Amino acid sequence: MATLLRHFADQFELDYSTLFIEDDAVDHDIVPPTSGGWLTATEQQVTVSSASGTTSVPEALLEYWDGEPPQPGPDWVNSSEALAWFSTGRLSIWRTIREHSLGHFELGGPGLYRVRAHTGDRHEVRQATDKASRQNDEGSGTRTTQVVERFLIRFWPAPSSDTRDMVEAPGSIYPEHSEQNMLAQAIRTIGTSDFAEAVERTERVNRGPGQHRK
Repeated sequence: MATLLRHFADQFELDYSTLFIEDDAVDHDIVPPTSGGWLTATEQQVTVSSASGTTSVPEALLEYWDGEPPQPGPDWVNSSEALAWFSTGRLSIWRTIREHSLGHFELGGPGLYRVRAHTGDRHEVRQATDKASRQNDEGSGTRTTQVVERFLIRFWPAPSSDTRDMVEAPGSIYPEHSEQNMLAQAIRTIGTSDFAEAVERTERVNRGPGQHRK
């Protein structure tokens, strides 16, 4: 059974509704995600997008586990999963306008990590936020507080068989015989001791009988 090793919780005021989690080795400006999913991961960076509009103040709980964690309770309606590489494992939390870090979080060092984010009903959050905004714009005399969105963001070390090309969400697992899947398998083979033997067999076939390696 997996064990929770570390956690960090806070409420973050966001601009452009996006929370960025970056490796401390990154020394360039924030790169907004290009995917349409609410969770995206690239090398050195994970982004989580709020459903509650351009400016929001969601609560986020980050956790680091030593293995794949169990599923959380029924309140976490939506989830998405990705794969990310971090060169130090020391993470900082940012908003889009990179003025100062919102917090820090430590993983287990450099390497490949799976990240799974959970949140509540995003459609419900969006509807409640829109309703509160309309009521406030109409000037009813009492200001309606927008609903607080909550995120549970969990990291754990990725098994050696993982590749960034085979993640169920926000991407998709490639079909067994697709070109993408064969390429991913070839990449994994390069990292094994069988690769040198495979190269030697290919060279023997190409040389043909009676020919010797120079």
